[in-house]
Amino acid sequence: MEHFKIQLFSTSQLGGILDIGYESNQSEIIFDLLYVFNAEFDTTKQQINADYKHKNTEEFRSRLENFISKYKNILPQIQQLDSKFKRLEKNEWFFVLPAIEFTTQQKYELEKELNILNNYNSDISEEKVLEIFGCIMNNYELITFDLDKDRKIKIGEDNRDKRICRFCNKKKPDVKFKKEAHAISEALGNKKLILNEECDSCNEFFDENIERDFIYYHDLARTMFGIKNKDNNSPKMKGDNFQFFKDGNNLSIAIVQDTEKDNENEPPKNIVFKTGNKIKIQNIYKALCKFALSVIDSKYIINFEDTIKWLKNEIEIQKLPKIGVWHSYKFFTEKPEITLYLRNNDNYDLPYLIGEFRFTYYMYVFIVPFSSQDKKEFLKDEEYDNYLKCFKQVTNIGEFNYVDFSENEEKDLNFNINFEQRKD
Repeated sequence: MEHFKIQLFSTSQLGGILDIGYESNQSEIIFDLLYVFNAEFDTTKQQINADYKHKNTEEFRSRLENFISKYKNILPQIQQLDSKFKRLEKNEWFFVLPAIEFTTQQKYELEKELNILNNYNSDISEEKVLEIFGCIMNNYELITFDLDKDRKIKIGEDNRDKRICRFCNKKKPDVKFKKEAHAISEALGNKKLILNEECDSCNEFFDENIERDFIYYHDLARTMFGIKNKDNNSPKMKGDNFQFFKDGNNLSIAIVQDTEKDNENEPPKNIVFKTGNKIKIQNIYKALCKFALSVIDSKYIINFEDTIKWLKNEIEIQKLPKIGVWHSYKFFTEKPEITLYLRNNDNYDLPYLIGEFRFTYYMYVFIVPFSSQDKKEFLKDEEYDNYLKCFKQVTNIGEFNYVDFSENEEKDLNFNINFEQRKD
């Protein structure tokens, strides 16, 4: 099987590597594909000339549809091209590029060029963008995941027989890979981001020892917004003194009042929801780091051996860097979103890996600790402040709290709820 790869790049939903697999006697497929993008063939020099800039015109759409119609029975996967390009606006510009990894700076320049072609004028000047994001572009590569794609994104080795678990470094037959491991907990609404390189044993360990606490911690938000669980049902909370669930568009709360202390004729103004669950607050930090190490390319895992030992409770840590936490509907998302910032140089004043995790109205910005590429722990105020000076998009929002998730004692999980009379 031969492979031909190109990269599609736009400022909208179109993006990623287009990989066409074909038999050696089917090379005309590639020539016809290149014709879709107006490629010219110089037979004397035996070379192909093609512009990287393209426009989603009716003429282009016609060539694309003819190509799909011609080869859809030979290569059924090319029918996905139609849905890909339907994400573009009519006459929107996009780029066709080599299937290589671009730096964050290069991506920024490409986006800037596309914005000019598409007559998109940002409310933020380039000077302001560089002021806020310049340090990040100079020091980090940005890793993002498009979870709006029609199919699952599978990270790591496809062949089960060749897989090596990135958390225990074992392979078959010592471990099994029968279960589908979600890179981010499925109970948080992640149905598409899958980690191939997590064995069943590690998957079960993280589920029972780390991720479950993270899910409990966000149960109120999961229930409030009807986030679908593993069984594709909206969760319902039932604690020692309350029930909380979503019925259609309505939220219902049933409260068991202490009649000796409360007036039965008046609704309580505040109450403590006693969930009956116990969690370790450090597991919130561990879960975020586990999500980050589940989506990063496996070639970087070697830099996080101590981090994985910490995740697996093989070493105990008393003090961790603070996490930036933001509660706001400004960037609300029902699907969990994760972005990674991977340092691309030896600037040890900055952490090697930063994660940004969003779920409903939560946003967490966190350092993935204990990397072999870090020379500092970022526990001292001056070290942490230097990192924040680079991540100005965090400090510019101005609504972040910097929370210590170091505590590792198991405690009751309760929610303090305040009720107010709605004013019509």
